[in-house]
Formats: sequence, structure tokens, C-alpha cells
Amino acid sequence: MARSKARASAPFGALAYPDYRRFAVSLLLTSIGAQMVQTAIAWQIYELTGSALQLGLTGVARAVPHIVLSLVGGVIADRANRLRMIQIGQVGNGLTVLALALLTLWGQVAVWHLYLVLSTNAALTAVTQPGRTALIPMLIPPEKLVNGIALNSTIQQSSQIVGPALAGVMIGALGVGATYGANAAVYLLAVVVLFGIQTSLVLPAVKERPWTSLVEGLAFVQRTPVILSLLALDLSAMVFGGYRVLLPIFAERLGVGAVGFGWLSAAPGVGSVIGAAMIMSLGNMRYKGLYTVFGILGYAVALAMVAVAPWFWLALVASVLLGALNSIQTVPRNTAILMASPPSLRGRVEAFRSMLAGGGPPVGFMLAGGLATVFGPVVAVVSGAVACAAFVSAIGLARRELHDPDLGKAPAPERGES
Repeated sequence: MARSKARASAPFGALAYPDYRRFAVSLLLTSIGAQMVQTAIAWQIYELTGSALQLGLTGVARAVPHIVLSLVGGVIADRANRLRMIQIGQVGNGLTVLALALLTLWGQVAVWHLYLVLSTNAALTAVTQPGRTALIPMLIPPEKLVNGIALNSTIQQSSQIVGPALAGVMIGALGVGATYGANAAVYLLAVVVLFGIQTSLVLPAVKERPWTSLVEGLAFVQRTPVILSLLALDLSAMVFGGYRVLLPIFAERLGVGAVGFGWLSAAPGVGSVIGAAMIMSLGNMRYKGLYTVFGILGYAVALAMVAVAPWFWLALVASVLLGALNSIQTVPRNTAILMASPPSLRGRVEAFRSMLAGGGPPVGFMLAGGLATVFGPVVAVVSGAVACAAFVSAIGLARRELHDPDLGKAPAPERGES
């Protein structure tokens, strides 16, 4: 018993719980799959078109489904079996990418196929993501929630190391079609892993209409200033910091090709793991709002460094810093949002956050692609970094709730409350 308690209190204590371990493995596979498909599609679009604008338009393909469907996913997450919901979405992603693999191998792929797959992937993610995050408090006790959120961030960011690097190597060695095939296999394996979860995931019956549920969730977010402020900070980084869509151009500019592109895409994941480890070592830190503000300000500085770096190694170091600073702001922010949300509303609150998290970056990609077409990639990324820093500074100074040392300190609800 003492040994079990020691494991649960360790920095990776959430992994002491078998159901969370299965969830974590599935999340790792899912995140690797998502990174692989995004990396491969970006490279293939640039191969087919050579256009920065076409790369930017991938943002439209991903943003619209996220904006339209995330809130729907939140309503479903507070009504349906969240585990089955995730599995259905994963099967859909696997089959979609498998179809793209076959089209590529047969030499029949067109640019519109790539946009369609991005949109389908975004739609399935939008519907399932709220349920995925709202599932976490059902798998671990409340005192491990901060640890679980930090581990989730570590897993997702680790995938940014493995996924893009693996995709870059596979594209160079085997081609894009084989990369899509491997990606589909990873998605489907993630479904199988989840079958071992034993925790009861039955939700109480909901009598109100779906539209009423949706309005209730949005009303809660609207009347909770701290959630609005934290979401606004994150949105500014996503919209103004959409540099990743231009990485194929930076890789070509630095003369490093597909493999270098993969490493530039993966480097933020290395930094994110480092940043998440630092946050986990602090435990339930105070001043979560200020961690978020200064983390994003640092992110803006690193973003400008990536844009102006004349050497590959310097761009790589700056990319690592981007990931570290992103984790430093993400973990406290997401923990505070989840702890501030009642159990019965977590799916819908997470849906609103997911809508921004899924829709914001693609909008940023579109903005970066458009600016790069007119002014060049360096000016596009640097101007985004400056705008991000200005917007975050204004919010940080204006919103007093972000200065609260005990932000997000309230205890989470009991396990199994949903």
C-alpha cells in the first residue's frame, strides 16, 4: 500500500492508475498520428504547388470544422459515453488517412483530396476532443488532476517530436503514400488500446434539449471572467503565431530539405517535454495567470528568433524554446480552466476551449500564408510575434484576475462525479 501511494505521489503519479495509463498510451498514438498526417500533407501540398498561399489555405480546411463542430462535441460529451465517442472518431480518422494513402500510391491524389482529408480529420477531432479532456477526471482522483493535465501536455508535445520526425524520415525514405499508410495504422491501434479501460463511464441522464445544454455551457463561460481571459491569451498566441505552416519554406531557405523540415517540426516537442517537466516539478504552483502571460511573451520572442535565424542550428534551438515556453503557459492555463468548471459542464467548457484551440491555429496558418505571399515568410512571422506580444501585454495589464496568486487553487470534484 505504501509503495502504491508513493507511486501516486511521484511526478508521473497519474500513471499509477491503470485506466489513465491506457488513456495516455492511446493519446500518444493519436497525437503521433495527427502530427504525421499534418506534416505529410503540408509537404505534399508544397511539392504539388510550391505555393505559400496554398499552404496557408490548409488553415481554412481545418478551421471551419473546428469552429462549427467543437461546441456540438461538447454537448455530446456531457451526454454520451465519452470513451466510445473517442473510439468512433479514431476509426474515422484511420479510414480517411488510409484512403489518402491509396490515392497517393496509385498516383491519383489531387490537392483537393488533401484539403478534404484535413477537413475530415479536423471535424472528427472537433467532435471528440471535448470528451477526451473531460474524461480525465473520471480516470484519476482529484488530487492528481494537475499531474494528469501536465502529463497530457507532455504526451501531446512528445508526439511533436516523434510524429514530424518520423514523417520526415519516412517521406524521405519511403515516400508520402507509405507515410500515410503508417499513420492510418497508428490511428487504429489507438482505438484498440482504449478497450482495456474499466472505470465506469456512465453519465447521468440529461433531460434538457441539446440546444439548451449548449446555451448553458456558453453562458457559464461568458460569466466566468478568468476563463475568458485565459482563453483570450491562448487565442492570441495561436492566431498571431501560425508559423508552422511556413516551415517547408524555411527548411528550403536553410537548405535542409524534408529531413530538416521534420526536425524543425519536431523541435518544439522536445522543448515542450522539457517545459512540462519543469512545471511538474513545481507542483500546484501559484500565479497560474502570470505563468500564462509571461510564457506567451517569451513564446513571441522565440517565434521571432525562428524567423530571422540565418543558420539551421539556431532555428532548431529557437524552436525548442518555443515548445518549452508553450508548455510553461499551457499546463497552468488548462489546469485552471478545468478546475474552475463544474463537472457537469466540463465537456461544454472544454468544447469552447477546443473550438478556439482547433480553429485558432488554422486561422493563424491562413494569416501567415497570406502575409508570406505578399511580404515574405520572415516578415510574416516577425509581425505575428510583435502582434502577439502586444495583445498579450494588454490583456495581462487589464485583467486583474490573472494576477490572483491562488488562481485555479480550488479542489476538483470527486472522482466519478460525471
